[in-house]
Amino acid sequence: MKNFFAKIGVAIKANKGRTIAISATAFVLVCVIVSLSVLNALLFNRLSKGYVPTDEQLAAIKDDPANQYKRVVIIGVDGVGDYFSKAYTPNFDKMFDTEKNASVTYTGTAVYPTISCENWMAMFHGVRPVYHGFIFKDTNQRVEAGKQTDTEKYPSFIKQYLSQYETGDVLAVCTWRGVNNGIIEDDPRVTKYNTYAEEIYAILNGETEYARTTDKQYQTGYVKDEDGNLILDVVENSKYGEVNAYVEAPIYDDVAGISPLKDYLAAQVMLYGYADETIEMRDAITMQRVIEETVKNPDKYKIAYMHLDQVDHAGHSFGYGKPGYVNAVSRVDMLLGRLYDAYEAAGMLEDTLFVLCTDHGHRLPGGHKNHGKNTDLEVNITFAIAGKTVKKGKLTSRYVDTDMAAVISYALGVKASENWQGRVPYGMFTLLG
Repeated sequence: MKNFFAKIGVAIKANKGRTIAISATAFVLVCVIVSLSVLNALLFNRLSKGYVPTDEQLAAIKDDPANQYKRVVIIGVDGVGDYFSKAYTPNFDKMFDTEKNASVTYTGTAVYPTISCENWMAMFHGVRPVYHGFIFKDTNQRVEAGKQTDTEKYPSFIKQYLSQYETGDVLAVCTWRGVNNGIIEDDPRVTKYNTYAEEIYAILNGETEYARTTDKQYQTGYVKDEDGNLILDVVENSKYGEVNAYVEAPIYDDVAGISPLKDYLAAQVMLYGYADETIEMRDAITMQRVIEETVKNPDKYKIAYMHLDQVDHAGHSFGYGKPGYVNAVSRVDMLLGRLYDAYEAAGMLEDTLFVLCTDHGHRLPGGHKNHGKNTDLEVNITFAIAGKTVKKGKLTSRYVDTDMAAVISYALGVKASENWQGRVPYGMFTLLG
């Protein structure tokens, strides 16, 4: 063996120049391959593909009432990734029925890094983080504090709508204040509400009286009380073959708040171990504000956006796919049912475009439960859209978070900003082929 390596050494010395050239070439090739792999993972698969609607295509919406919507309702669910494809979500399935009038994908792509600010900013302003300028460092904190991108160069789809139409207001109700504070521009025609934990504590302290009814919320698995008694009924009809159960859960009927819920919250914390015991209640108030504002004023708001945050909190506390995470998805589904039922009762389904979007998913638990990297669980996202001009079925073309601004603008007949990188994905709308 010693002689073998000695012979190799002699051969290398005899062909020193050739060896260096081969080594250098190999090194360059490895660098190129690694660089292309990284670019493909972080950039190429995040480049939008689709339509930039022409003036003629927009005119087909503007000039024909049959192709127009009275309102667009956008449901932003933070941190849910692709999990609507895996949980028992009957209300989501009803609202986004691909056999009727909905286009849905669970393999949309979040921009990198998979952080809330980077992606919500990309969705609203139509460009990737290196363009809108919020990337990597303290981005969530910056938008919470009111920092914004260059909204003249990269306007949000909300600003783009307001600049082209003189009528129609905007409503934005957010459990996470970052969207309202730093992502959506301020404007006299934009009404903003942030749903703060202080509202819940005011309820718990008896400072506010609220009306409450109950409804069934779906959960996966079994839940027992402190004495070990099973307190959930079991339902064997999950389309995914899982055992599902339900429990009576609070549904909020008044914008102002909810009846004293100390016992309820204590039970929730005991059963699920919330990191934030107010988060599901805040989401419920967010949803109810949107319902109340839009149903009572059906012709006022052209765009209504909500941000629901409990799934992201559950992802941080428990990890992707764990019972606490699944329960959070089920509770959001319950809130979707409230929205759908309210609009159905008010006769507002046919002239509404519903959009459900998310910013990122979560990693599996173990070590640090978080997001921000480039794994499939963090990158794959749900995008669902339902309305009379939507092409029904599973979306087979690429959807990237930067596309949302273009999608909503087209549906409203709004010309896209020339600086947006997002596109209207192929096969999403009937009028675009």
